[in-house]
Amino acid sequence: MTENFEVLTLKSEIDQLMQTYFSVINSKLSKALKLFANKEGYGQEIVFVSFQSDLDDYDMAQLPLPLDDKHVLVELGAPAVEVEQLAYLDFETFYSYLDRNVKTEIEKNPDDSELLDLLEKVKLALNI
Repeated sequence: MTENFEVLTLKSEIDQLMQTYFSVINSKLSKALKLFANKEGYGQEIVFVSFQSDLDDYDMAQLPLPLDDKHVLVELGAPAVEVEQLAYLDFETFYSYLDRNVKTEIEKNPDDSELLDLLEKVKLALNI
């Protein structure tokens, strides 16, 4: 994480960030969901989702706002953007993005019912 960052708060900006996140990780969506069900983050290359337990003291000290055990941190870095973008999402909001994305993927590939089972495990883990 760099010192140059922008914390996104507008829904339209967060929507774009999450669209980018899923476009990068969708080929590994089941792996990501398995990790999320254990409150573990997942990312690839330029985008990451982190839970509080993923970050050590040094990483936490670098954040503009503390990350608690009721939120995830979504990060988008270079070369996708010049200034690193961060978004803090409560579990319910994060889950709504997951839910929408999984359902879109199921429409494209109806045989991938495992995604729904994994999504349910994430829902339970996040107490939603």
